Amino acid sequence: MANNPISQEEARAALAQIDGIEHETQRKHIPTWVYAILGTSVGIMFAGTIIGWKYWWVLFVLIVIACIALAIWDNKRNVRPSMKQPIQEDPKTNWAAALAPFLAMSPIWFVPEGSVVGGVIVGVVVAIVFTAVMVYGEKRR
Repeated sequence: MANNPISQEEARAALAQIDGIEHETQRKHIPTWVYAILGTSVGIMFAGTIIGWKYWWVLFVLIVIACIALAIWDNKRNVRPSMKQPIQEDPKTNWAAALAPFLAMSPIWFVPEGSVVGGVIVGVVVAIVFTAVMVYGEKRR
């Protein structure tokens, strides 16, 4: 084989390109404030439902659209996965996130409809629980 010496500048430029590619392929974490906004929106929706807000469903539709957009953005890859990459185990199911909506729905049946105080309390609790579950799920990945 022929010896092909390269200069230090060329070697540094090649290493910088490799570092750039590696940085771009890493998974980008979702900031905590996004989860805080989503959790707060869910809490407001629950409070509005209990209080008797007429247009709570508009906020529900916006939350669903935001969650779909978040899932698409989170699963977007910068590079195509290679067949030569090591096989990785699928992420474990986050059962807390799967059961959180059912647990959050239960206070709606126990709080009297139209109760402002009850609606605010349930809204705050639901916002805290949903935000905590989403942040916990993100930290586990």
